[in-house]
Amino acid sequence: MTSVQTPSPSGNRDGFEAVVREPCHVRRFLQEEVPREDMESMVGLATCAASACNAQTWRFIAIRDHGLLAAMQAAVLERFEELATRPGLVLREHLRTVARAQALLFAKAPLCVAVLSTPVDSPMEELMRLAGVTQEEHDRLCARPELQSAGAAVQLLTSSAHAFGYAACWTCAPIVAGERLEELLGVSPPTRLVALVSIGRPAEVPTAPRRLPLEQVLTFR
Repeated sequence: MTSVQTPSPSGNRDGFEAVVREPCHVRRFLQEEVPREDMESMVGLATCAASACNAQTWRFIAIRDHGLLAAMQAAVLERFEELATRPGLVLREHLRTVARAQALLFAKAPLCVAVLSTPVDSPMEELMRLAGVTQEEHDRLCARPELQSAGAAVQLLTSSAHAFGYAACWTCAPIVAGERLEELLGVSPPTRLVALVSIGRPAEVPTAPRRLPLEQVLTFR
């Protein structure tokens, strides 16, 4: 009978913890080009992330074309102008300004990585289709596995960028103009744009956000 070998812990635990714990998110970047080989290495590591049913339904588009980034920026601004005309937002100029600034961060770096996700066609999905569950029931029972998988890949992408000496800015706010951005990127349903990650050499010192203490986020049963 063949015994199952338990993987031994890597000897580089300290290095791993440093990459994970050290802050790597910034909002200002140097306009220094990110070499293609670095891009490929970072995305290659991101694809090692766990994914629901091992479907690996994430896809990535590395955007360096300034014309395309300008068009994407214009699409987001146009969307915010449209939102400004809605009655509930007319008097919320400060809130719109803050949200708009967050939504435009993707265009501040020399490299923007668009993260795409496609719904997982799993046995559970088939069961729910056959059962005729509503979309609300579906979202509660399935908890969007494709988005969970994309989030895992983005985390590895930002950590990989840090390991290569870069900084990153993970944003979802631009998805307010998701349909127009998907048109510009040539993305067709059911695949969706779910995040934009800016990557480049930092032009500021990354600061660590306050983390909740472990006792607030971990319980034992």
